[in-house]
Amino acid sequence: DDNAALFADLTTAFRGYQTLTVDTVVTRIVQGSETVEEATEGDEVTLVLENTPFYAESGGQVGDSGELRSDLAVIRVADCKKLPSGQILHICRIERGYLACGDKVKAQVDIPRRQSIMRNHTAAHLLQAAMRKVLGDHVHQAGQLVDEHRVRFDFSHFAAVTPEELVRIEALVNEAILADLPVVVQEM
Repeated sequence: DDNAALFADLTTAFRGYQTLTVDTVVTRIVQGSETVEEATEGDEVTLVLENTPFYAESGGQVGDSGELRSDLAVIRVADCKKLPSGQILHICRIERGYLACGDKVKAQVDIPRRQSIMRNHTAAHLLQAAMRKVLGDHVHQAGQLVDEHRVRFDFSHFAAVTPEELVRIEALVNEAILADLPVVVQEM
């Protein structure tokens, strides 16, 4: 991000593995390439919050969307990005009202969308495990896109996957899904 210096003095505590709703404080409002003290209805802004439940785009998984609400404003969070230095940026539009730096807001992730993204993220892990079992341990992820609609999984392999191998991979993934195994999140 060309504006990374605007956020260098800030941090955001990520709470999105524990909860999808957080009471927090707006610590920075940026409009275009300028820090501003306030924003009003219709403004497109980037916000930094003291803490957030919003997952920022990372490792091929898209960022969360949702809503922020204060006593005076409703803000639509369209996307969430993370700077290399760790700051979490909320890409927003002020839908209604007025927002000032320092305002208290309730941050709420779009839960159905997050749950769809999580399912597809888990599917990517199941796919990789099945591919390694069928094609061999040399198969490694070479990129991916995970959103609420699909998984794109790029991988390294020395040949095209045959129709027979594809059927075996699909069967293994479906077996794992039907086994309804518990998912354990570990932050490392």
